[in-house]
Amino acid sequence: MSSSAVGYWVGDSLGRVLGPLQLQAFRELIASGRLKTAVRASRDGTNWIPLQELPEVRDLFAAAPSPSVESQQAERLRTQLRGLLHLPPHEVFGLKPQATLDEFRTAFFRMAKRFSPDHLSPDLHPELRKISVEIFDFLSRRIREAETLFLQGAMQPPPPPPPRLDMGGALPVSYPHL
Repeated sequence: MSSSAVGYWVGDSLGRVLGPLQLQAFRELIASGRLKTAVRASRDGTNWIPLQELPEVRDLFAAAPSPSVESQQAERLRTQLRGLLHLPPHEVFGLKPQATLDEFRTAFFRMAKRFSPDHLSPDLHPELRKISVEIFDFLSRRIREAETLFLQGAMQPPPPPPPRLDMGGALPVSYPHL
């Protein structure tokens, strides 16, 4: 049997097993990060070794994202944050100046969710974690500022639209000249 026809099994710490897989599919799953919980591997489904010791995939574990890539991401986020610091709340959230409080809150939740400490991955690089928390805190301060301005009346909701003509009603009756 050639090595390309060998099936591979992978297992996690809970005892779940995936396989048999062809080598290419197995490597793609590891490279994509979809097998983060996998801890062991087998060529026959019976004899297991630690996943990172399997020669066919060992190189994929050495090629983890370098901290420099994550440091660059963190620096990009810091630059974006600096660009937002002196903007009024409506510009921070990408809204029109006359936006409603509900629109502000919706925009806040949409933006803040990805930076929320509750949603950050436990294995996130420390620099990315730090800037994510800073962005979340900044957005939280801005939404509180917008809420305060609304409560003080400094930001007014848009005026109601003008009344609409009832175009579905009866037409006026025309009287002939007498």
